[in-house]
Amino acid sequence: MRVTALRLSAVLGAALLIAACLLTGAPQAQAQLDRRCYTNAAGTRCYYLHLPPGGTVGRPLMVYLHGCDDLIAYPEPTGFSLTRVADEMGFVLAYPLQDRASNKQLCWNWDKPEHRERGQGEPSIIAGITSTVIDELGLDRSRVYLGGYSAGGATTTNLGATYPDLYAAIAPMAGAPYRTQLDGQVIIDAMGPRARPMPTYFLQTLFDQISTIVIGRANLNQWLEADNLADPGSAPTLPTGVQVLVPGEGLPIPLTVEHYASPRGCELAQFTTPLLAEHAIGAALVQRDIGIEIQRNLMRFLLAHRMPPPHQAC
Repeated sequence: MRVTALRLSAVLGAALLIAACLLTGAPQAQAQLDRRCYTNAAGTRCYYLHLPPGGTVGRPLMVYLHGCDDLIAYPEPTGFSLTRVADEMGFVLAYPLQDRASNKQLCWNWDKPEHRERGQGEPSIIAGITSTVIDELGLDRSRVYLGGYSAGGATTTNLGATYPDLYAAIAPMAGAPYRTQLDGQVIIDAMGPRARPMPTYFLQTLFDQISTIVIGRANLNQWLEADNLADPGSAPTLPTGVQVLVPGEGLPIPLTVEHYASPRGCELAQFTTPLLAEHAIGAALVQRDIGIEIQRNLMRFLLAHRMPPPHQAC
């Protein structure tokens, strides 16, 4: 996948996101989020923090990474319906922002070597934001999750491979395989002594012209192979169940959901395919009220997992 493809989709994506919200009458109320900044040796990134009602001690944390030139992120996230899901399900939501000085299109630099390693570049900044929020709010370290869409999804892959001891489960949506390679060994090598099966949620629209369905399948297969290398026999290579969901409130188009459950009964992967949709519509489905049922399913998958013992599947 060419990096330019992720960036050149921004204009079309922005237009379709706005159109989708207008056509469906999705609420555009401003999210009430606290804006903060984090700095380490790799640089500074700001982030928004949404706290659910009722205090934060012992709560889960979800960190969400936006895509390129995402209208939700700037100047502040408006109409971001995952905040509504956070209030419903009781998790804290952190929303890091890319800096235009680091990338003119506001893409996370997932494709550059210095941003693919533990303790370096943007992975170290995002992990630092994550740890800071956990410590400050007294969150549950066993229930920390990371997800993102497009360039944010590809960056999620990078952090899943380099920080498996921080994130219990990940959601690299419309992203790319780690290092754009196909084998699972490259993930195991990045995990090093922290290697373990990683529960992973995928969303890939059927007609995505940027991160194609073929790329999505390659990402799924790479993680399943890595799971089996970390814990032999833990991940099935074929779905253990398939659902077809019909349109309804919060689910404007049909989608298929493939489940990949381990012999221990834990669902190690879920592959969701919205039909009749492409890249920008997929972004609307995971960020706007029109797709809130998909977002609820995403968080149900993630929240079902806790950090397991080392080298074991969930």
